[in-house]
Amino acid sequence: MDYPVCVADPIPFTRKQRLGAGSAGEVWLAEGPAGLVAVKMAIAGRSLAAEIGSLARVRHPNVPALVAADRQGTWLARGFVEGARLTSWAHGRPLAERLACFVKLGRAVAAIHDVGVLHGDLSPANILVDEAGEPFVLDLGADTRGGALGWMPPERLRGEPVSVRGDVYGLGALLYALCTGRPPYERGGGAALGFVSGASLPLPPRALVPELPAAIEEAALRALAWTATSRQETVTDLVEAVLAGLDDEPPPPIVGMLEERERLRRMVVDGLRGELSLVVVHGPPGSGRATLVHETARAAAREGFRVTEASLPTAREVLANASDTDVVVLDAAGGEAGPLVELLEARTEAVMVLVRSDVSLRALSRRGAVHVRPVALTLAEVTLLARLRGEPPARAERVYARSEGCPGVVTALLDGRVPPGPPLTPELQRLMAHIEQGGASLPELAALVDLTEHHTLNLLEPLMARGVVWSSPSGELLFGALGPL
Repeated sequence: MDYPVCVADPIPFTRKQRLGAGSAGEVWLAEGPAGLVAVKMAIAGRSLAAEIGSLARVRHPNVPALVAADRQGTWLARGFVEGARLTSWAHGRPLAERLACFVKLGRAVAAIHDVGVLHGDLSPANILVDEAGEPFVLDLGADTRGGALGWMPPERLRGEPVSVRGDVYGLGALLYALCTGRPPYERGGGAALGFVSGASLPLPPRALVPELPAAIEEAALRALAWTATSRQETVTDLVEAVLAGLDDEPPPPIVGMLEERERLRRMVVDGLRGELSLVVVHGPPGSGRATLVHETARAAAREGFRVTEASLPTAREVLANASDTDVVVLDAAGGEAGPLVELLEARTEAVMVLVRSDVSLRALSRRGAVHVRPVALTLAEVTLLARLRGEPPARAERVYARSEGCPGVVTALLDGRVPPGPPLTPELQRLMAHIEQGGASLPELAALVDLTEHHTLNLLEPLMARGVVWSSPSGELLFGALGPL
């Protein structure tokens, strides 16, 4: 090894202050001939030989260099870093600054891997950031220990060894924390231990930070995949995915329905453990059922499932050709409940099925079906969606009142579209086409469809109740999205 070796006793550094302690030993601030260093002293019965060997091989500006060590592995001295833990440093800083720090951190871990060293314990406690925003990777000896609960990959909790993709997971967890201000699993160690029996998948970061580019969310969620082979192959791949997504414009986020989304993510993990599910997501048009199904299907695809879409006419054939590595998304909206129940009750295929339905299909409970119904958005969630579109809180309150929190109606009103609902009759289609051109009086509309004003108003009443059409102070009937919601 080409580092200074000292076998003298006592250690040739003057210890000044105890900085902390871990499972392997204590760390002290010390002073030597060349200035301040961090001295790590092994506890009784432990050796720092693995960390000494790793530090001796790594040469990177974001990894403190090895200064000295003894041959027995009882102590080592490395460069001293004055800084804060990664998550403490990140608090209150702009997203762009946090992501720039992550890129530097990822490149440092890539350099560690390049010399054949695995970290095994990428957690905030092992990353310090100085005042200039430079991250430093510490504690390279974790490949022989357990790692930090809440940050280690699920396979480590199952007793599997450290791997490159395990470090990808750890780096993905740090990316998640840098983006959202919280770990992937809020309850830390307790939630992480749940991986042993199959718990859940992380809440998508954009549910917490809507302005986060979707590509960066996808990069983080892929790195945090429950299945190691579904993650990026290397940390460089993860870093490149983040860099590619920095300038993406974020699409409208999915907000609300947190409990329902958590329940469906658990269904995906159950599928990974071989406990395949029949899940019925039901509700009226615009209730958010399609959003829940699509987000769950994306999570399943991220974990390596093959997602196949089917309709009622094609469902029987699709199910017959599916396997336990498939997720079938069955769009049964608008279909009759009887034939659908009969089809799903008769199935013998071991496959996960996600059903989007108008009704709950409770008869399928005897086949173990899980029923999920979307809940309405709260006023706070509608206000968030309005704010992201540059709309004032007062408009959000009016949208909420007209929509009753129905997600599809909220989004349509904010975007200036006709909210989802029953199909329009030919008469209503003619009326809407005329109203959307700039509004019309009730007598004009009545003449258009050759009805009395009373009957025309009755015809429009459901659309007025949904906020699609509103009456101006002058008596004109206008398209709701154009009016003062």
